Amino acid sequence: MDYMNAVEDESLLVTEACQGSMQAFERLVELYEPRIRRIIYARTQDVQLTQDICQETFLAAYRALPQMNGKELRFAPWLIRIAQNLINSEWRRRKHVTLIPFTHPYGGDDELEEGTGEEYLGGEEEFEERVAQRDLVKRVLAQLPASSVMCLLMDAEGFSYNEIAETLQDSLSAVRSRLSRARQAFQRIYAGLDQEGRS
Repeated sequence: MDYMNAVEDESLLVTEACQGSMQAFERLVELYEPRIRRIIYARTQDVQLTQDICQETFLAAYRALPQMNGKELRFAPWLIRIAQNLINSEWRRRKHVTLIPFTHPYGGDDELEEGTGEEYLGGEEEFEERVAQRDLVKRVLAQLPASSVMCLLMDAEGFSYNEIAETLQDSLSAVRSRLSRARQAFQRIYAGLDQEGRS
């Protein structure tokens, strides 16, 4: 399926979901749930909390859809904003913030599964290297502004500049500039911390 057909099909699904089609909504969940879950996990570093917030995100979306204009609704940015708001509410409740590697700690792309720790361990050397790398990424991201972190996460998940701009409610040029600066800052801080760790 080419890009334009994919976009048209998604727009049709959103319109039908807004009109009450459970089948259309379930298809949208299938399309977006893995990426939304990875973004939430990147912010929370907690498998159970990720599953809870992901479920709440889609439940909130389902409840709100009847009030939305399906032809105008940009589903992905809207969905990520719902997830962001739920995460922020959870942080206010817990009064702490945790940041975040780009990938699942067990190496899975689409599944956050419990009980996979043993498979992840591998050899001791490999395990220690992965732990060190994850810790370094977390330390780097903790030094970046939240908007820069979200830009990097969405870019890593394959969202377009337009989708990132809509999610952050910013202009396309501002997002391009922010993403460029965020990448440079990430590389600079990462290199500095990595060098520091090796010396």
